[in-house]
Amino acid sequence: MALTPLPWRITVDPTDLIALPMLVVSYRVLGEAARRPEPARRPIAHRLALMAGSLACAATSSPTGPCDEGTGCDPWEPPPPQEVASLLIGNATETEQLLRVRRLRETARVDCSVMLADPEGALSRDLFENAETWLIAPGRALPLDNAGCDAYLIDADGLPLTLLAWSAEQFPEQFLVTTTDNSLPGRVIALQRDGARLALAEHPAVFDAPPAEPRPPAEACGVSVKGGRLDWTVPVSKAAVLTGIMSSPDGCHALALDRGETFFLCAPAEAIPFSAGDLLHLSPVEIDGGVYPERPENERAFARGIHIESETHAVLVLRGNVLARGSMIGRQPSVDFRAELTPLKGCRGFHDACGSLVEPLEVSLLGDGVSGVVSLRAGEIAELAEGAEALLVVRAEDMPVRNADCFTAPIDQPRLLESVWIAAAAAP
Repeated sequence: MALTPLPWRITVDPTDLIALPMLVVSYRVLGEAARRPEPARRPIAHRLALMAGSLACAATSSPTGPCDEGTGCDPWEPPPPQEVASLLIGNATETEQLLRVRRLRETARVDCSVMLADPEGALSRDLFENAETWLIAPGRALPLDNAGCDAYLIDADGLPLTLLAWSAEQFPEQFLVTTTDNSLPGRVIALQRDGARLALAEHPAVFDAPPAEPRPPAEACGVSVKGGRLDWTVPVSKAAVLTGIMSSPDGCHALALDRGETFFLCAPAEAIPFSAGDLLHLSPVEIDGGVYPERPENERAFARGIHIESETHAVLVLRGNVLARGSMIGRQPSVDFRAELTPLKGCRGFHDACGSLVEPLEVSLLGDGVSGVVSLRAGEIAELAEGAEALLVVRAEDMPVRNADCFTAPIDQPRLLESVWIAAAAAP
C-alpha cells in the first residue's frame, strides 16, 4: 500500500476477532478443494482477479473532511464527538471531575421573562429533580439541552451549588463538539480551578443558586398566606334538605343532607349562609370562554365552581382565572362590576411549600352597584348593590413559576382566583 498513491493506516480493532470462527468453517468447506492437485499453471486472468480481490478486501472509510496540504491535518482522523445541546460544561482542569446535575422537574411551569429577570429569586430548590452524576474527563464537556426555557443546579466536590438558567432564544440547540476545544467558545462554560476549589467561569447563563430556605412572605402578604382555600365535593343529589352543618378548624364544613348524604365545602364561613331545614339546590358550574376584564389577555376565561341556592340565599363558589358573578348562573345582574388586578403593594413574591413563586394581587372593583372604587385583597369581602350582593375574594395570585403537581386550578394557568359571590336573597 505504501507504493500506491492511496492513503492508508493500520487500525487495531479487537472486534475483528469475532471473525476467527469463520476459519473453521472455511477449512471444512474449502479443505477438500485445497487437497486437490494444483494445475500445472494458473491462468493469468485468475492471478489478476486474485490480486484485485485481495485489494478489495482492505477496509476503507471516507475522510472526515477536506484538508489543505501543509496543515498537518489527517484526513482519516475520526470526527470529534458531537451532541445536540444548547450549552456545554467543559472540564478545564487536569483531572476527572464528578459533576452533579439537577434539572427542573417536568411538572415545573416557568414564565421565561420572570425567571430570567431574577433567576435566584424566581426559582426554588424544590422545583428541581434529584441529582444525576456525570464523570467528565479533562478536556471533555457535558452537553445540556434546552428546547424552550430551562434551568439546572450544578455542583461538585469543591464547587458550591450554582444555578444555570437561559432560554432557547439566547442559546438555541444545535450540534456542538463536546470538548473544551470548541469552535463556539460562547457555548462552553468552563469548570476550572479557583485556588483549592472549583468554579464555573463567568457566563450569561451562570447565577448564584437559590437560597436553601425560601424567603418568607412580607408582612403585607399575611392575609393571603393565612386565608382559606376553596374546595368541594361533587354532590350526588341536585336538591336535598340541609339537616346540619359541622365545621372544622381548617375551614372545611360538612353539610349533612337528608338521605344520609354529606356535602363537603372548604370555604370561609360567610360562604355558607344556610341553616338546617333549608332546601338546597346544588349544581356544578363551568366557565369556558367569555369576556372578563380580570382575565389575562393571553388566556381564555376558565373556571369551575359549585352553585348552592336556597329560598333565601344564592351562592356561587368559583375557582379559576375569573371572579364569581351572578350572571354566571343565569341571573340578571344587579351589579355589573369591572375588576382590575394589580400586584399587591408592599408584598413581594414568595415561594409556597411546593416551590411555586406566588405573587399576591389586589382586586379593584368599579362600575354600577359599586360605591366608588373598592379594593380587596385575599380574605376580604365587599358589599355590592347596597348590601343585596357581596363578593368575597379568597385567593388572588399570579404564579409565573409553579409546580403543576401542587396546582389546584381547574387548568394549568398562572393566574389563580378563588372567590364567592353571595346574594342576600334569591331572585324571583
